[in-house]
Amino acid sequence: MSNKHLTRRDFIKTSSVGLVGAGLLCQFPGLSMAGKNYTFGSASATGSWYPLAVAMSKMINDNVPGYNVTGVTTPGASRENILRIDREEMELAWCSANILYKGYEGLEPFKAKRKVLGWFAAYPGLFTIAVRRRTGIKSIADLKGKTIAIGTPGSQTMMDNVNLIFKNCGLTADKDFKAEYIRFPDAVHKMIDGHIDACSYFMGVGVPGYTQLADSVAVDFLPIPKEAQSGILKQDPAYFIGEIPAGTYRGIDKPVAAAGMAYTTICGPFLSDEFMYQATKAVFENLPFIVSASANFKQTKLENVYKGMPIPVHPGAARYYKEKGITP
Repeated sequence: MSNKHLTRRDFIKTSSVGLVGAGLLCQFPGLSMAGKNYTFGSASATGSWYPLAVAMSKMINDNVPGYNVTGVTTPGASRENILRIDREEMELAWCSANILYKGYEGLEPFKAKRKVLGWFAAYPGLFTIAVRRRTGIKSIADLKGKTIAIGTPGSQTMMDNVNLIFKNCGLTADKDFKAEYIRFPDAVHKMIDGHIDACSYFMGVGVPGYTQLADSVAVDFLPIPKEAQSGILKQDPAYFIGEIPAGTYRGIDKPVAAAGMAYTTICGPFLSDEFMYQATKAVFENLPFIVSASANFKQTKLENVYKGMPIPVHPGAARYYKEKGITP
């Protein structure tokens, strides 16, 4: 069956089979088929969004009477999740901030504005630019003439490296520096072996690959210069300027300014304010359980729910944040 014609009944049937196969219905008995059924979209089953959607669904089921939310896989990830919420085939979902902004505004790859609202910005991904210390590179400007790994062809990392990060820093790929279009694990190995000078990848904070790199060879991490920051933010409103905290990797003695984008959760504007208030409360008052599904959720903080959220937040969720002293 094609994704285009997948109905809510198909979704619930498919997700139930998947959960049984994974042994998750036994682990999460709150995921029954009785009551009002909502679905929570994620991405592929191998990523972190799916177990997070399942864990968050359980917390809602356990704390919001009358609702049964089921975490489901969605092969099309962010774009598919937006389209399904727009068609009212799905209620809650994960989404990257840049795709969310484009869906809300009706920009490519969307053909029209989609009816969707933000829920909360969960945790950031940051462009982390590492250089071998022996190269003597001290700034992004010094990368001119060097060899830099920037991601696989067509990937978000590669496109944003070329069209956003380095562009606003005054560097053009394959003109000002030699670009290596390779996967992150391959870049780490090439850095360690000395075959490339630097690498720039969009990653969460504290990922094993950069830890391995910094523990294997002396590296420095380059900050986004102040003069480039405003251009990045103007060009793509989904981005923000954050920091890689001191001590995250060997070689980082003080925070490093980095361009970042949030991984967000989203919801349908058709959902009631009361449900979204209670669902938001259920999630943020049970963070330890959700963290057990994926360590990425350790970075989810109530005070950061608006940081990197590029569209309006559902009024019901906003009411909970306001009660806790959090405003946009």
